[in-house]
Amino acid sequence: MANPQPAENGLVQEVTPDSRYLETRGDIERCLKELRDHRSTLTIRVDGDPESYTCKLLDVVGDDFLIEDITPRTGLSAVRQAKKLSIAARTRGTFVFIEDARVSKADEERGIPFFHIPLPKTMLYHQRRRAARFRLPLRVTANGSSITLFGDANMTGRIIDISAGGCRAEFDLPVSASVANDQVIEECAITIPKLLEIHSEAVIRHHHENKHTNTLVCGIELTRMHVTDRRRLEHFIQTIAKSAETA
Repeated sequence: MANPQPAENGLVQEVTPDSRYLETRGDIERCLKELRDHRSTLTIRVDGDPESYTCKLLDVVGDDFLIEDITPRTGLSAVRQAKKLSIAARTRGTFVFIEDARVSKADEERGIPFFHIPLPKTMLYHQRRRAARFRLPLRVTANGSSITLFGDANMTGRIIDISAGGCRAEFDLPVSASVANDQVIEECAITIPKLLEIHSEAVIRHHHENKHTNTLVCGIELTRMHVTDRRRLEHFIQTIAKSAETA
């Protein structure tokens, strides 16, 4: 029998058999990163406040996730001072609900405010989707687009497609360093001339050799970057999404 659970509007909804609670840190982080990658709109309810507010999930960093762009602006003070929040999101067929959240720290970057919220211990989750990847338009690739993995031997490759969460890239064989699945790269740089330049920690999620093109193709997740770089990447994705081909 389905158990009733609180929905984002404060009413009660039935938890269907294909809904579940995420209780491990890894699952919770992955779900929040999906909301980040899709630039999903989150709905915030402050305990005791009849108003609701919206925001964007900026990033997942350490033990916190970061929210920004609270609307209306009157919600900035309410969210900052709230002792208890609930957060919900619906996007691309996915529903997420977090109870008993709170702001642990208010911060700002270049005058733009954002808030730290500790990762929840559990969250309601329904139907997972992955972030869309976009092939770079010809007008972008014509000027070159590269990713450099820094290490004992640096590797520079060409970007095939990109999303808010990572990219696929190809490196000419033979490569100058060994590559393995789940390998952590402490620093990488993505450079798209005149459009984007960011640095991030990264993880190689998969790789294979393409014998037809004599290249090594890697799927790379961008795991940790400065707030400014995160905003730059998300703005770039929003821009190319209007004209780019979905990968």
